[in-house]
Amino acid sequence: MNTSPITQWDGVETYFTFAGSGFGTMVCLLASVAVVVAAIWYGTHHESRDFEKFHGKG
Repeated sequence: MNTSPITQWDGVETYFTFAGSGFGTMVCLLASVAVVVAAIWYGTHHESRDFEKFHGKG
């Protein structure tokens, strides 16, 4: 295939997002955990409400 526009790998550097600081990584982790928890809470709340509406309370 050999479709890469890079012909030589001498001097190629790697860039890591948040490489020098754990703060950015922690923010991303906490944001993703918050999104997952919110999605689980919303789904559970929605399903419980619809179950009660469909089957009646008690």
